[in-house]
Amino acid sequence: MFWIRLFIGTAIVACSPSVVATPLSEAVSTDGRYRAVLSITPERPYLADTITLTLTVTCPDKEIVEFPPFGDRIGELNIVDIQTTDRQLVLTAIPQRVGKTPIWAMPLRCGEQQIILPGIEIDIAAEIDSENASLDDIGLATELIPASPRYIYAVIAALGLVAMVLLWLFYRRRGASETEMIPQSAQELALRRLTDLLESRKHESDIKYFFVELSDIIRWYVERLTGIRAPELTTEEFLYKIAGSTRRHRNGDKQPPTRSLESLVPFLEAADFVKFAKHVPTNDEIMLAFRRAENFVRAEVNQPAG
Repeated sequence: MFWIRLFIGTAIVACSPSVVATPLSEAVSTDGRYRAVLSITPERPYLADTITLTLTVTCPDKEIVEFPPFGDRIGELNIVDIQTTDRQLVLTAIPQRVGKTPIWAMPLRCGEQQIILPGIEIDIAAEIDSENASLDDIGLATELIPASPRYIYAVIAALGLVAMVLLWLFYRRRGASETEMIPQSAQELALRRLTDLLESRKHESDIKYFFVELSDIIRWYVERLTGIRAPELTTEEFLYKIAGSTRRHRNGDKQPPTRSLESLVPFLEAADFVKFAKHVPTNDEIMLAFRRAENFVRAEVNQPAG
């Protein structure tokens, strides 16, 4: 079903006579030399559409653009393709539900200049307008259909098709259940907890709880990797322990995770600022903290120390 939806959405976009990307979010440096624009196609996406998000950067020719990393989803959108050039990043994604879908803040860098594209929301519409939908235009049969062999064969064929679809769904669900029983790694479990936390929308009602839980997930994950009892340490003790620790890789070598530590420091400091200094962060700051935590978990396992 996933690939059918992708094919249908792509075909609709490809067959449109003119597709114009609509700007969603924009960030400009104070001197006006650096500019980032996020646009969307189609302008009013539906649940069955394939959505194209285009991030275009304008900066001096000699500057190198570093785009933010992405996983397999952004908000409630499943990413199916990522294409990049020197000045442009194109995400192809499929929505998972109807309604408001958040697009997180996107930090990027042009040489020494950092630009943070503000987070926004897009509205995914249903395929049917429920307010205007009516059954009045549907005609009712006034005559009985003759029971000829042709109709009997058609009914049998339809029932056979339905049976095949139900059988396919049964085995697919059974396979998915067996897959869920496979033991998950620390990285998979941490990513699942992060996803559940974001979907709980606690950052909209209880910001302190959101940051406490976000910090606990990262500390638990580091404990699984290094053996450090992270939940029992202060932030300063925690960072000191990590800086002096080593991590064993599959080939038996030990390397300190100093590169990932650099990205973890601002995250922990921001979390403490909210938990203990009663700082009320903006939505962009909340999403930036979440993205730093998610990027740390995704990069930690396969990223060598730098």
